[in-house]
Amino acid sequence: MPPRDAAPQATPAMVERALTYLARMTSGDTGTQDKARRQLTTWLARDIRHQAAWRQAETLWSSDSSVTQALQAYLPRPQAATPGRRALLRAVAGGGLALGLGWLLRGQGPQPQHRLDIHTAKREVRPFTLPDGSLLTLDADSHAVVAYYRKLREILVVQGRVSLDVRPDPDRPLVARTRWGTVRVVGTAFSLSARADAMQVSLERGLVRVWGPDASGEGVLLRPGETIRTTQAGLEAVHDTPAGMHDAWRQGWLVFDATPLTDAVAQWNAWRDQPILLAADPAMRAMRVTGSFPARDPARFLAVLPDVLPVSVEALADGRARVRPLAQK
Repeated sequence: MPPRDAAPQATPAMVERALTYLARMTSGDTGTQDKARRQLTTWLARDIRHQAAWRQAETLWSSDSSVTQALQAYLPRPQAATPGRRALLRAVAGGGLALGLGWLLRGQGPQPQHRLDIHTAKREVRPFTLPDGSLLTLDADSHAVVAYYRKLREILVVQGRVSLDVRPDPDRPLVARTRWGTVRVVGTAFSLSARADAMQVSLERGLVRVWGPDASGEGVLLRPGETIRTTQAGLEAVHDTPAGMHDAWRQGWLVFDATPLTDAVAQWNAWRDQPILLAADPAMRAMRVTGSFPARDPARFLAVLPDVLPVSVEALADGRARVRPLAQK
């Protein structure tokens, strides 16, 4: 399980979950409230840290200023008045704010010794040396926030993809987070992406443990040469990482091996000024693509796509491209 001190320490994801139950118990209809109470009872019994998370959630709930300030940073600006505490927490109950709230919740604890907010532009891949000597490479059109605490190194991948070669430090493990899951390492090399409503972790060497969005249970231990994907629904099955995948994108290539078309398109859009648009058709989410392409030549991918999948590609006047299943005319 994730590291903890003698007293049970709730993770930000656990506090987010507790806040969600609290919001549903106080803001929903009777059926929603009853269901939330039953789910809360089961959840509290599952892990002693959940009880600590519930206590912290109740404290946050009773403090208008802290919760409102945290949530407002991740909500669209309202047209008129600032939403109240209960309206904001109803937004949490609807999902979509867990990543930002989790990061902001950490601000109520110890402050980091080092903090970096790093971005890359489209078509830009850039390496960064972190304060402890670890190497982070940021893929095109990506955003990550790095925070080093006395007993923890933490990386929040807001969007895009990173590759990490982590310097070992048993006294200060590294935790990488996205909206869809958490990875814990001591010293290792791995890549992590946060695109297309999913997190994907590929391990090059060492060992990492991966959790889904609720950060509960033992997670999955990943070994070198393995990849795992997680979405809001949870962890998917572990599979082998295709040969050459670790270094490919850092060397200017996009490599796909039965990759969901939605994921592939999300990667290509980091290299295009105008995006590739996928039709809102369930058939598109089931399609997978295999192949290797120079990252700076998305036109080649679009030209090949109709030959390998039952789709049509339409070039739009503004530079975008629209991909539709052949059945949709």
